[in-house]
Amino acid sequence: ESMLHTIYAALEMGINWTQPSQSGLDRIINVSGADCLRQAQLMGGVILLTPHLGNWELFANWAAHEAKVTALYKPAKLHGLDRLIHGARTQAGMQLAPASAKGVMQLKRALLKGEVNLILPDQEPPPKAGIISQWFNQPAYTMTLVSQLAKTKNTRVLIGFARRVPSSLGFIIELEDITEVCQQATIESSVKAINQAIEELVRRAPEQYQWEYRRFKHTLEQEH
Repeated sequence: ESMLHTIYAALEMGINWTQPSQSGLDRIINVSGADCLRQAQLMGGVILLTPHLGNWELFANWAAHEAKVTALYKPAKLHGLDRLIHGARTQAGMQLAPASAKGVMQLKRALLKGEVNLILPDQEPPPKAGIISQWFNQPAYTMTLVSQLAKTKNTRVLIGFARRVPSSLGFIIELEDITEVCQQATIESSVKAINQAIEELVRRAPEQYQWEYRRFKHTLEQEH
């Protein structure tokens, strides 16, 4: 079943990157927790997290349709593919921030202006930008960026995904506020709590997670 959803995800990515964003938005049949984003925006900046679960490209497009979004962007290795993805995301209305010190400042400025950061928190961070933290009872190299940005004044942290509905009926956006979970005394405890929140989200639809994304790659390489 997981392999079947991996095929679905690959096909959906092609659609998201080549079709107008509205065609994907039209397939969203419900938004669970819609008030979370609106209420968070009233308080200040928002960090919106979505892992490699369900249709994450559609989730990003939905977010850009609802708010002014700056998304953390790691360029694809193939130039042609990168140009396609970059073009699709900017066309959807997203500002893209590179995974660099300059990009972090861009994300920070967006939060201070009361805008939204979009981050895939299970994305492998650059060297020295992550720590080892437990995820599904396994050590996983995890970004510290979210925990650092969450310290920005009046910033809320939300997590969600676009759940694939059976029989190709469409998608349901699921969203919840995890700000208090992220507000821990140390970066280590905050990262651990965020990993736990991601894990709980994945457990809702484990077959829709992209397990092929090498989440433990860095940790395994360190062990050999």
